[in-house]
Amino acid sequence: MNLRTLSHHLLFFPVCLVFSTAALAGDAAHEWLMKINQAARMLDYEGVFVYQHETQLEAMRIIHKVENGAARERLVSLNGAPREIIRDKREVTCYWPDKNSVMVEYRKADSQTFPAILPEHIQDLDDYYAIRLGSMERITGRPAQLVIVKPIDQYRYGYHLWADKETGLLLKADLLDTQGRILEQFMFTHINIGTKIPASALAPGVVGKGMVWHREEEDLKTIPAKPGWMAAKLPKGFRLSAHISRQTVMRKRPVEHLVYTDGLAAVSVFVEKRGEDTKPFMLGPSRMGAVNALGSRIADYQVTTVGEVPAETIALIGGSVTPVANQ
Repeated sequence: MNLRTLSHHLLFFPVCLVFSTAALAGDAAHEWLMKINQAARMLDYEGVFVYQHETQLEAMRIIHKVENGAARERLVSLNGAPREIIRDKREVTCYWPDKNSVMVEYRKADSQTFPAILPEHIQDLDDYYAIRLGSMERITGRPAQLVIVKPIDQYRYGYHLWADKETGLLLKADLLDTQGRILEQFMFTHINIGTKIPASALAPGVVGKGMVWHREEEDLKTIPAKPGWMAAKLPKGFRLSAHISRQTVMRKRPVEHLVYTDGLAAVSVFVEKRGEDTKPFMLGPSRMGAVNALGSRIADYQVTTVGEVPAETIALIGGSVTPVANQ
């Protein structure tokens, strides 16, 4: 695994928490976070958003429909290499016309996409973040409420979130480093909310016939009773939230995947045993935009720790990964 491949998997990272509504009753900032969560999962919408990181700018068209409580969406790239992504509750299908290939993967630990980048449930965020309301502004021509999420230590990034005043749908999101500088930015440039979306709009525009299909084998996706590896050191508030063992699509070899989260920030640890077809180990720290990673070798295993968190967080967690038997 290289850093660019991992960043695509983790661009919209998986998180899992529990929300205590009683504790947050009457808190306007937390109420807006609830609106953002609900809107992204309950509303039909279609539009165009841009994603900016470092010097790169990507534009995507998104069509999102909820039917019988289940969401389905289609994303189409508008610049760069042509690609199209179809997502539903069960799987993600990626079409790459220039590579003449289609890749099908099963959803990774409730992975999410913009504008649903917030956790479905929120617990104890106040212990690690200061959350408050900012001003009312305009995004893509619509009034939007700014919600500021500021970390209290150096192990997490901050967020500025703009929610549509009428519906709560997230219209813009900035990811900020520990100095308050923008690392990544997502923003709708065009949006229709509540519009009627026909089933045909969710069908891929790319014909997969004649392409080479790569499909993850579902029966090889297992969840062992106990992780074989663990991070011995974690920043305050981080805990293991997901543990999955699966075979990679391109190589028939299991990879253990651990997800650690504080409820908003998330770090993934991938452990893969070296094989004859394994590429050279990724060693040492790496960075691409807001994504930091650390590669290390333990015996015959490649351990890769990656996440949209500061380098200090990756160094602490990744530097402490060890087989459970060694504890």
